[in-house]
Amino acid sequence: MVQAIVNDLRDRIFTAELSPGTSLREVELAAHYEVARPTAKAALENLVATGLLTRNAHQTARVRRLTSEDVIDIYRTRAILETEAVRILAATCHAPSAASVANDEITALQDATPIQIVEPDIQFHRALIDALDSPRVRTFYEQLTDDIRLCMAQVQDAILLSTERIATEHRRLLDLIAAGDADSAVEHLERHLDNAGHRLAEHLVRDVLE
Repeated sequence: MVQAIVNDLRDRIFTAELSPGTSLREVELAAHYEVARPTAKAALENLVATGLLTRNAHQTARVRRLTSEDVIDIYRTRAILETEAVRILAATCHAPSAASVANDEITALQDATPIQIVEPDIQFHRALIDALDSPRVRTFYEQLTDDIRLCMAQVQDAILLSTERIATEHRRLLDLIAAGDADSAVEHLERHLDNAGHRLAEHLVRDVLE
């Protein structure tokens, strides 16, 4: 039961139903999910441990609110991993089919709400990592996944990037990889990530000022 609550709360956070800073109290969660308070507490502790919630001693748990500095660091870390993956893939002109499938899904969601493209967008970028066929690199990237989802959910919830633009940039990246143009592919991916990261960072700064 604890894991079921954790999974549902994760979904609600990543779809922006539970926005950054939203408070989550044990008593209210217990009533909502019709479980004992210790069960609700265990679910909250799980999410605090994974970094999706924050809670100081004797305080209410809240959905983690990313700072602009967090966002820049997360996207910089992504760039380190993903650009090297792209360089390696371009060396053999290997554009992962799984990435194409994910981007086709994004393209098909042109009329959907922006938040709905978060998961296929993550699948696109994960496909670049998975194509290296390295369990260690994949594990390291997975450690960033929750942070990436938080970033992307906030980017899309704020409608900072259009679905059409994301799909177009993805398609261009795959074309460059397939053509074996490693330098251009890396440069394109760096711009793609840097644009999203800085737009979100600037959005968070404006939120604080307002």
